[in-house]
Amino acid sequence: MQLTNTTDYAIRIVCYLAIKKRRVTTAKLASELKIPESYIPKITKQLKKEKIISASEGISGGYALAKNPEKISLFDVISCMESTMAISRCLEKDGFCSRNYTDCCKVHQVLLDLQNTYNNRLENVKISDIIRPGKDEYFGRFYIILKVNLAENSYECIYSHNRGIYDDVKTAGTYDDFLKVYCEKYVCEKDCEKLQEFLKSDSLTEHLKKGCSEEDIVYQRRSEKNSETYVWMEVKRFVDENEKTAVITFHNAKVIPNTIVNMERELRQKAQDETKQYWKMVSLLAAVLNHNNLIETEHQDDICFYTKQVYLQLQKNYPEYGITEEEIENVSHLAPIHDIGKIRVPIEILNKNGKLTADEMEIVKQHPLTGAEMTLRFPQGTTTEKLNKYSYEICRYHHERYDGSGYPDGLKGDEIPLCAQIVGLVDAYDALVSVRPYKRKLKHEEAIRMIANGECGVFSKELLKCFIAAAMQKEWIKKADS
Repeated sequence: MQLTNTTDYAIRIVCYLAIKKRRVTTAKLASELKIPESYIPKITKQLKKEKIISASEGISGGYALAKNPEKISLFDVISCMESTMAISRCLEKDGFCSRNYTDCCKVHQVLLDLQNTYNNRLENVKISDIIRPGKDEYFGRFYIILKVNLAENSYECIYSHNRGIYDDVKTAGTYDDFLKVYCEKYVCEKDCEKLQEFLKSDSLTEHLKKGCSEEDIVYQRRSEKNSETYVWMEVKRFVDENEKTAVITFHNAKVIPNTIVNMERELRQKAQDETKQYWKMVSLLAAVLNHNNLIETEHQDDICFYTKQVYLQLQKNYPEYGITEEEIENVSHLAPIHDIGKIRVPIEILNKNGKLTADEMEIVKQHPLTGAEMTLRFPQGTTTEKLNKYSYEICRYHHERYDGSGYPDGLKGDEIPLCAQIVGLVDAYDALVSVRPYKRKLKHEEAIRMIANGECGVFSKELLKCFIAAAMQKEWIKKADS
């Protein structure tokens, strides 16, 4: 899809109004933006319709933004000007396909992924991002921006203008390891000690006693092109007591004061907003499942609990799995949406009081694919990348079994993502101890026996061991028997 001139003009008009922060006449817009005056009413009509801008008549009349620039995305502007945002006809409306084959078509899946990436990227770019004064000036002067986890002495690179420097010295070790290598390789010898003392992790931790603080220090950095040449640099540290983190920035000493902290705050706020939006969407999906009687509220809580307890046992008994607290929390809270694909399964099949026919079973077996396809429409972003991965894997693979007898892909062994193995196991258990239209509720002990005997499919020995250990806990038994 190629944007029209009309859309290009619309973007320019919105940005110009955001900068001016006042009403601007049609003649002024035409003159300043080099847009044919006859075009402007056509453009502004659509923008007014979507409440992006407002208009007034009279001597002091003209056009102005109807929203804050932070609330207007590129997607908002483009979508109101273009007849369609779809890059392919099969994406224009749900279910349209010349072959009626969208659920399994590999081309459709690729195009859908591209469409989602395209839409989400446009949604994440706000008009305020485009017009922010000095953005290009200070962005080009940052060499490395690190976010340090003070509790774990770990770090991640938030941004790097000179990625080569960061890649050259990054290690799989701790933040202190990174700092040591960076100083040895790039910092003038006489400044090494003072810089390391200023930035070492235990020194940063001291600031947690004082609350939030920002401090800086200048040093000389060796040029990567010539070790005898030095560049004056400034390093800032911003310590956040509440988050137990520090943002460390290495940048040109001429950088505009305070922009680094402001940018970090913007990045962090954006990340928080993305994550918050994601979990709201997950809660909404769970509520929809509950409303349609596809999943009960108690079931949601139970699945969360069971998943977390099995994960904790795996983390305790098998440290080689590398299970983190973040993974446990994320997967536990995402577990209830594993069956979202059942939204497209006829309710009479789901509630059938008796054995399903072969055709009905085939329809039911499509729900993992449907659910996985739905997760591809979830918000895309750096902060939600892991959540999207877990969501997709849980939905698509929770009916796969360790011996390859599951569906829809017949994966075997460790081909099945761990999160899907765990959710699949606790889902099988919960189904046994719950009332269904086609079955009675089983006792806790009977359910464990059936799973251990492989009557619900084959699971790994390690997973079964941890499941049984978790299921023997008093809180688990109480929840199952309630």
